[in-house]
Amino acid sequence: MYCPRCGTAIDPGHKFCKNCGAPARAVAGAQAAAAQPAAYPGIPAPPPGMVAVLYQAYPGGPQQLYYVPAQGMQAQAGGGLLEGVRSKIRDLASTDKLEGFSLSQTFSQAFSRHTPEETEEYIMVGSSRTTPPLELVETGWPKPWMFFRLLALFVVATAALYGVWEFTGNLPLVPAILIMGAFAVPLATMVLIFEMNTPRNVSIAVVGKLFVMGGLAALCAVSFEYMLSIAGQLPGVVEETAKFAVVLLVIRSVRYKYQLNGILFGAAVGAGFAAFETTFYGLIDAFLPTLIHGLQQAPAQQAIDAAMQAMVNNLIVRGALAPFGHVVWTAIAAGAFWRVKGAQPTRLSMLLDPRFFKAFLIPVGLHSLWDIGVDFPHSALLNSLPVQVFGWFAAGSISWYVLFGLVQQGLRQVRDEQKAQLQSTLANVEATLGLGTRNFAAQPQ
Repeated sequence: MYCPRCGTAIDPGHKFCKNCGAPARAVAGAQAAAAQPAAYPGIPAPPPGMVAVLYQAYPGGPQQLYYVPAQGMQAQAGGGLLEGVRSKIRDLASTDKLEGFSLSQTFSQAFSRHTPEETEEYIMVGSSRTTPPLELVETGWPKPWMFFRLLALFVVATAALYGVWEFTGNLPLVPAILIMGAFAVPLATMVLIFEMNTPRNVSIAVVGKLFVMGGLAALCAVSFEYMLSIAGQLPGVVEETAKFAVVLLVIRSVRYKYQLNGILFGAAVGAGFAAFETTFYGLIDAFLPTLIHGLQQAPAQQAIDAAMQAMVNNLIVRGALAPFGHVVWTAIAAGAFWRVKGAQPTRLSMLLDPRFFKAFLIPVGLHSLWDIGVDFPHSALLNSLPVQVFGWFAAGSISWYVLFGLVQQGLRQVRDEQKAQLQSTLANVEATLGLGTRNFAAQPQ
């Protein structure tokens, strides 16, 4: 007996599938149903040893029925514990296994040379005149490159400002270093996801507005967390809800119908949140406390130097973690919602759709785990920084795995719309030329 969900063999007497956890009773019922004639006219029931899989890339998209060998599915699913975890994540996010994806290929253009004219044309998209026709939209995995140039620009500028500070000790450089350092990685990550929006129908003006509104949400959410104790105990719920609410409040146009659009909207708000939050913590949690404490025990210049060093360390740590946090979390939430919304006006009932709600639990859960300070009183190893870094890396890897799954769905949505448009065009051409379908059987012999 094989599990119809993942194809894994279920031993007699076992109550659950060892791979995906499906109840054996549900498995037996599904296989009994598979033995009956198919519910779709003209489609035969799956033969023995085969599993019927109905696939729909996005709401309203075409449905495709596949008959997959159970043994083959078992072989694909038999990747051990890691594959089991991936399967659980995909089930929660309602995504599929990544196909044709390669990190090396995706980022292969990052170090390629591009002229200033190419850069300007690459950025100036999203208006009625600069949005490419649907038939020209690329539906393969994007190969972003501009994000790396922006990151390098910010890093070099921040390093130059810090070098001038070291030489002159000029206090007006402190806010410039703080802002440049806090904005570098969130902005670069946002541009990376901007480049993944292959329909190219969202302008920089829209993205910039979302970025600023995300920053406003950050300041408001952090302020409430400091004022209300219950909000401070639920940062994942409070902050992820605040960011997602900003996306819904700012973007109301049905013009943006693609799932890739929603992913970009979430990334822009998340980037603004991350940048302003890092600015806040760099000043409030690093620079000012160190400065005040230092002035009580050392000369002013030494206190200022120590405060600057604490702020820079804070910027480096938060910058290194930025791609795995707010930007990708809000991108997941908004992308999952746009998977439900599509070209429809926003309705409250969409928030209860399992395709959104289950996926929304991923960023909320990961954010909550990220912020939990776990103390193991009898284990110095578990309290060490490497263990914390491993936890952050695991959470970040899960986040990007889910996001790439949503991006893959978005690319398929565009591809299916291209096919539908092509079929419609061919039908119109045939009708114009008088090549419509004919009923040859009805013609006299």
